[in-house]
Amino acid sequence: MKNKFNHWWLTLIKGIILILLAFFVFRHPIGALVGLAVYIGVSLLITGILLIISSFSLRKVDDNWGWQLAEGIMDVLFGFVLLSNPGITAAIFPFVVGFWMMIYGVMIFAGSFKAKKEGDDNWWLTLFGGILTVLLGYFITANMLAGAVAITIWLGIGLLVAGIVTI
Repeated sequence: MKNKFNHWWLTLIKGIILILLAFFVFRHPIGALVGLAVYIGVSLLITGILLIISSFSLRKVDDNWGWQLAEGIMDVLFGFVLLSNPGITAAIFPFVVGFWMMIYGVMIFAGSFKAKKEGDDNWWLTLFGGILTVLLGYFITANMLAGAVAITIWLGIGLLVAGIVTI
């Protein structure tokens, strides 16, 4: 345990970097959107590929394996869209995020009925989460400027809070 406290300054540096990154996000929101789009694009490609592989291994065990396959394909497609041209992606990022949220919300909504069928007492929370995700996606796409501002502000606030908590 004592060894951990000898390197306290590493945690401090991490917190400072997170706070500096938050200030960068607030000062350069377009650059932050481009960076976020690239990061999410790569993440979606990786998770999409893993979901596709996983869905094929589940097809003999799970009757609803097609939903996971559809989610994986959707993630790969959105990943390619986000990575195809980062500059244009930053401009349409709120629309892509909102549209992705609406589709993902429908999948969560559909999954709630599977949970109900399997006897999950909390299936209604999944149902509510799906509806809420669809609504949030709609509000982001309905006003793309407000969506871009909201995405950037929440990213900056998240980084700032993480930096303060880390310090």
